[in-house]
Amino acid sequence: MASADNSSNNNDDASTPVRTQTSGYGTNLDDAGRTNSEDTMESLRQSEAASTTTSTAKLVRRSAIMHYERLLDLATAGECETTDTSKSGVSKKAKKYDIRRHGPLHKDIDQLCKGVAHPPLSKEELNAFYLFCGAVEPLVVVVFTALSTVVLQNLAAGAGKEAEDHSLTCNYTVPNYQCVTNIAGAWVDPSSFSLYTTASSVLCQAVFFISLGALADHGAIRKKFMLGFMGLAILMCFSLIAIRDSSWFLAAAILVILAQLTFGASFTFYNSYIPVLSAVHWDVLAAPDESRAKVYEATMNTISSISSAYGYVGAVCCFAVAGGSIFALQLLPVSSGFGDKGFFDGSLGVQTFSMQCGIFIAATWALIGLYFPAKYIRNRPYEPLPKGTNYIAYSWKKIYHTIKRARLMPNTFRMLLAWFMLSDAISTVGSTTILFATRNMGFTSTEILVLAIVAPLTAAGGNYLWLRVQRHFDYSTKYMLMFLISLSILLPIYGILGFFLPFGLRAKWELFPAGIVYGCLLGAIQSFSRVMYGELIPRGHEGEFFSLYSITDKGSSWFGPLIVGAITDATHEIRYGFIFLFFMLLISVGCVAYVDVEAGRREAEKFNKDDYELSNLDSST
Repeated sequence: MASADNSSNNNDDASTPVRTQTSGYGTNLDDAGRTNSEDTMESLRQSEAASTTTSTAKLVRRSAIMHYERLLDLATAGECETTDTSKSGVSKKAKKYDIRRHGPLHKDIDQLCKGVAHPPLSKEELNAFYLFCGAVEPLVVVVFTALSTVVLQNLAAGAGKEAEDHSLTCNYTVPNYQCVTNIAGAWVDPSSFSLYTTASSVLCQAVFFISLGALADHGAIRKKFMLGFMGLAILMCFSLIAIRDSSWFLAAAILVILAQLTFGASFTFYNSYIPVLSAVHWDVLAAPDESRAKVYEATMNTISSISSAYGYVGAVCCFAVAGGSIFALQLLPVSSGFGDKGFFDGSLGVQTFSMQCGIFIAATWALIGLYFPAKYIRNRPYEPLPKGTNYIAYSWKKIYHTIKRARLMPNTFRMLLAWFMLSDAISTVGSTTILFATRNMGFTSTEILVLAIVAPLTAAGGNYLWLRVQRHFDYSTKYMLMFLISLSILLPIYGILGFFLPFGLRAKWELFPAGIVYGCLLGAIQSFSRVMYGELIPRGHEGEFFSLYSITDKGSSWFGPLIVGAITDATHEIRYGFIFLFFMLLISVGCVAYVDVEAGRREAEKFNKDDYELSNLDSST
């Protein structure tokens, strides 16, 4: 768990005196029932200032446990009072509410834990955390993976020429078209242009994310930056609808790059919340000391899986709305302004403009969905920055020291290497398949939407399925991850078979069952990877290490699109990219197998101790 704020404003382990009041459970807390716990928490606060990061995390956990126990006392007293006064008309809902099962209510924590930086997790805060993913995941699935890749490809093609005769305008409405677009004197395939845009985006993100570690681990601005960066990503998506001519294809690419950059920055902060919220979850706080580590791992798996499931359910619902709008726009008659030479047509065509409208709808969905996260997710602040430094300089310095001491945490960095390979392969499989469907299979925009919605629709069910499998057989997170990656290797193998056999993504219908398999594996692989990495990072350094995680994710994702783009440029056949993806996934399995999770946990604890000693040495000099 994250370390507490050591500034003068920190009340993390101090219990604010609670006056006699009525809680949300319908009971009163008298002075006699809280004297000892308040004295104990006051001593925790006083001893915190001289603690290492590791011991501070323990103090904060003890404080959260004590607050949770007091909430349990209130709930128990409330149940007794409800039973005694049931004839007076107390609602059945209040009588049946179980804090041990559903968690404390937000209003009760606000009343009991005023001024506490890391109070127990509330039911509303956890649900708001899930809703954030449900609100913004459509930007990944609907915009970045599906619609924007096709829009950029079509814009580049609309400004392009036939590959065999550069005097002829590209006709990208026919299957297997062969066109090139002039970019700074170089002729580039339109599909490659879309992939190169992705590569450029992730290279920018890799540099940008280094500056974010200190923002998440220091001060009380984690929530503000999570919401602020997401707001900028939404604004960039809104702006794409203003591109009305193919000659502006580079401007569209810049908007997509900025949208992906700010979205990824926001998700760096979001991911860093997972170990923090898990540490103050009611199941973890109530667990005995000897089993708390196992409950903590299971809780992280649950939170990560459920948040991913919310994301994919949100993507499906958003896809239904956006897809319906796209389909309706393409049915409008020419007289409405949407047909040939219509006002909204320009040089783009109805298909491209309708997809821009779909992107606008997804951005609107995300903006509306940020309301509850903005209201209920807590800042959960950390210690302030050292005097005489700033966030950007301190972030680079911390990343430098962390990488320099990588030998102290070899298993954490092995996991980063595994994620480098795995995230690149997974993201490239999705974008390559969409481009393959439009170019080689001649998919219409409606068919593209149906194909794109298959993955998130099945990903939510796949998340639940594989989490149940893990719990039923008591498999480790590492075992589940290796098993799922092994299954995912079947996808590129099937695409490679199309070179030699009459099947293997040679007919349109084959892409849909392939999308189902991809969806069932996608969300679970991402969730288990995030949890396995979360087990290997030092408490109190979540933002710093999850910025490395994001750097690894985005820093690798340029590689796959770049290689597949180069292959497509050289051969004008995107199917060859499946060979590259096969080897990427195969290497990923080997990298995960090489990670020792138990040793990694011990290395993370030692890293915390060494980090504290290094900080003391720096301050003394």
